[in-house]
Amino acid sequence: MRTRTEQTRAEKARAEQTRAEQTRQPVSSVRTSLRTGRAGSDSSAEGRRFRESSISVGISGVAVALAAALVWALASAVPSAANAASAQVVSADRLAGSKVGLHPRVTAFDAESMTQRTVALVEAQQVAQVASIRADIMRVARNKIGTPYRAGAAGPHAFDCGGFTSFVYRRALGIEIGRSSVNQYQRVERISKKDARPGDLVFFFENGARHVGIYIGDGKMIDAPNSGEKVKVNPIAGSWWGRSYTGMGRVLPRNLPA
Repeated sequence: MRTRTEQTRAEKARAEQTRAEQTRQPVSSVRTSLRTGRAGSDSSAEGRRFRESSISVGISGVAVALAAALVWALASAVPSAANAASAQVVSADRLAGSKVGLHPRVTAFDAESMTQRTVALVEAQQVAQVASIRADIMRVARNKIGTPYRAGAAGPHAFDCGGFTSFVYRRALGIEIGRSSVNQYQRVERISKKDARPGDLVFFFENGARHVGIYIGDGKMIDAPNSGEKVKVNPIAGSWWGRSYTGMGRVLPRNLPA
C-alpha cells in the first residue's frame, strides 16, 4: 500500500512537472519570439536609416552636380552676351558703311540724309566762295577810286570805262572779260536789276554811246565816267544814266551759284 501510494505521488509529481514544463515552454517560446522580433525590428530600423542616409547622399550629389552645371552654363553665357553687345556697338558705329541688321527703309533714309547734308554743305561752301569773290571785286574797285580817266587806258594808273572793269576782274579773279563795254556785254549772263548783286556789271548804250560800271548796290556803281573826271561812285539813275540804261550782267565761274 505504501509503495503504491508513493508511486502514485511520484507519478502525480512527474505529471505536474510535465505540465509545468509545458506551461513554461510556451512562455519561453513567446519570450524567444519577442527577443527575435525586437532584434529583427532593430535590424529593420538600422536598414531604413542606412537606406535613408544613402538616399540623402544621392540627392545631395545630384544637387551639387546640378549647381555645378548651372554655374558653368552662366559662365559660358556671359562672354557670349558681352560679345553680342560689343558686336552691336561696332555695328552701330559702322552704320554708314554697313547694312547688316538695318531695315532697307532705315538704310535709304540714312543715305538720303547723308546726301542732303552733303548737298547743303556744298551749297554753303559755294555761297561762301561767291561772297569772297564779290568782296575781292569790290575791294579792287574801291582801291582805284580817284584814278584819272583817260581814253583807251586800262590801268593801273589811268582808265577808261571798259579798261577799268576789265582791270578789276583780272586783278580780283584772274579772268579776262573783254576790253570794251560791247565785248563785255556779249560775254556776261544777263540778269534783271532786282537780281543784281555787288560786283555785277551795269551797261549803258544810247545812240552809239557805250558805258559800263561795277554795281555796288543801292542803285550805285563805281566807274570811270568821262574825260577830265576820275574813277568814282555814280548813280545808275539820273538824266543820261536813266535814258541810257541797258541792263545788268554777271560774270562768275560757271560752277558757282549767283
